[in-house]
Amino acid sequence: MKQYNEIEKLELLRRYLTSGLSIRAFSASVGIPVSTFFGYLRAYGHPDTSSIPFLMKHEELPTTLDELRAQLLEERKAHEAELKRLKKELAQEKLRCLANSTMIDLAEKKFNIRIRKKSDAG
Repeated sequence: MKQYNEIEKLELLRRYLTSGLSIRAFSASVGIPVSTFFGYLRAYGHPDTSSIPFLMKHEELPTTLDELRAQLLEERKAHEAELKRLKKELAQEKLRCLANSTMIDLAEKKFNIRIRKKSDAG
């Protein structure tokens, strides 16, 4: 019987997940004893594959290169819009922080009181 290294074991597990076969059918197709394949699953974790067919039916995956490009372009535009919105919010928060700091400085001067604590309070 062949000894598999870690990369080969992971490749076998990946092939099993994408094959859609039962564990017994897959191990027979690649010539590995079922007990050995179960050992690989125990060592590397047995993935829950029950939801894969459901997700594949309900997820609209692009079937052509043009559809994939269109989907990626749409996602890129959405990410760019989100980045623009977040930059705008950051700029507004910086202005608000500056306004609060200026207001505190003016209040300290006008009323001659210390609002901020001194940083060198040692």
